[in-house]
Amino acid sequence: MQLFGAFKDDAIVAQGEIVAGLEGPPGAERDTGLQWLSERGITLTTEEIQDQFIVFQFSSSDQGPSVLESSQVEPRLQGSDEKPDALARLQLTTFHVGKEERIEKDTRATLRLDLSKDRNSSSSLDTLYWAVAAGLSLYDEIKKGPAESRDLRADFSEAFAQRPIEIPGSLARFSFEVVKHREPAWWQRIFSFLGSESGKTLISAVGFPGVTGRAVELVDELLNRLNDDRPEVLFRSRPMTLALTTRARDELTGGLPGIRPGVLNPGYCLMARGRDFSRIVGLNPRFLIAYGKLVPGDLNPEEFLSGNFENPFDEMTYAVFRVGLAETRLQHNISFGF
Repeated sequence: MQLFGAFKDDAIVAQGEIVAGLEGPPGAERDTGLQWLSERGITLTTEEIQDQFIVFQFSSSDQGPSVLESSQVEPRLQGSDEKPDALARLQLTTFHVGKEERIEKDTRATLRLDLSKDRNSSSSLDTLYWAVAAGLSLYDEIKKGPAESRDLRADFSEAFAQRPIEIPGSLARFSFEVVKHREPAWWQRIFSFLGSESGKTLISAVGFPGVTGRAVELVDELLNRLNDDRPEVLFRSRPMTLALTTRARDELTGGLPGIRPGVLNPGYCLMARGRDFSRIVGLNPRFLIAYGKLVPGDLNPEEFLSGNFENPFDEMTYAVFRVGLAETRLQHNISFGF
């Protein structure tokens, strides 16, 4: 079983765009994604589709829904010929393990996140990958009370030695995966526990900034050593195409209003399984940063802190990221004069 290595298999899934009922290849009817895969002998079960995570953006407006699915989002950054590229910074604000998950004592997990230029980008700059792996102590996370303050933050810029993530053309390819497992001997050597008691939920992250596809394969090989420990995928995305500016979106779609790619803006984004879509939209959630918790939008603080509140989001596994973005012009192709 190949667990880590999202960029190896993304050609099949990306062309079909089958997750959450999205479109098929360019020019296809809206509902032909699964048909396109089926005609090529590729099948995905309903459970596999529902278990894929999708991206929601927390709205910057106090009117309407508090979160929007990524294809409903309008870019806040414009992009231009002078600044066609983007710099990004990601911070994991919280990773919440749902009560529905089967988590035993001493269960660990490895989180893997990959970012790069999307294959559809108009940029001629080389494709470099920004990969990060982090450790999570799932049992410690799930047993915490609903109103307990936490220090669950992972600024991946630190793992990347403070280098911003570079996205040529401002069109990003993004994938995310969390695999739970017992603690193999090598795992503790790579991920050392943080010092504070509250920090033990998150274990140190290891980053690989601006590396080639070959280097990413070496990272995959390292992390796939988990195979000997009967691992289980807890949370996985398809490789997603996300426009970071209006310019990048319009170049991808040709300005056609019927084509709606995913958009990622500066701010906060929520990542959850497709099967939780209706729960998220129906409850119009807010995110309480102090407690690392997603709660219904109409909840008052007194009810949340009473100790008797049944949070409908406690059953759901989700992650919240803080996203920083800036427009820029990248120059990778340097001439040395010989």
